[in-house]
Amino acid sequence: MTFLIQQALGDDWRQLPRVIQQHYEVSEGRGTCLEGAMTIAYPDSMLPIIWLIHRLGGLVFRRGVNVHTRVEKTGGADVLLHWRRTMSYQNGKTAHFRSQMAYVADHELIETISYGFGLCLKIDVSNGDLIYRSKGHFWQWGRIRLTIPDWLLLGTATISEQALSDEEFYLDFTIRHHWWGETYSYRGSFRYC
Repeated sequence: MTFLIQQALGDDWRQLPRVIQQHYEVSEGRGTCLEGAMTIAYPDSMLPIIWLIHRLGGLVFRRGVNVHTRVEKTGGADVLLHWRRTMSYQNGKTAHFRSQMAYVADHELIETISYGFGLCLKIDVSNGDLIYRSKGHFWQWGRIRLTIPDWLLLGTATISEQALSDEEFYLDFTIRHHWWGETYSYRGSFRYC
């Protein structure tokens, strides 16, 4: 069986440490679960656009340090990788962020949220780290597809996953705009549930 990320990476899949491969080994009826603590941050000046993106189903609006995070991934007959992230804050509040990921071509994926919005991603392996880089956003309604360049929103997203041990890895999701600098980030270490 070939998994979605394995399909996208091709032979580069073998360069990933086992701890990273393991959480992408998702197929119909089989999922994975991760838990960790993250810091979620963005400048106050980005609040209006982060709020809007959050209302459309993307990004986590509530900032925090040491936020307990659970990430569940499942596969389905639809050949999509379904992500369900739950953040539990120290004040008892929770936040949820769901998305779906699909294969497009070698080293290319799309991640979609609700209302037809999505993100085009290039995926590679560099020194054993799994690296995603955004290649623009889109909004799709039926056959109509509107491309939205990264610079028109928060900037270019880079997501890296780096093995810390055989049981733990570090995730860094950072968005940088060429005018505004770092506009959004969440980062932290994860282990299997």
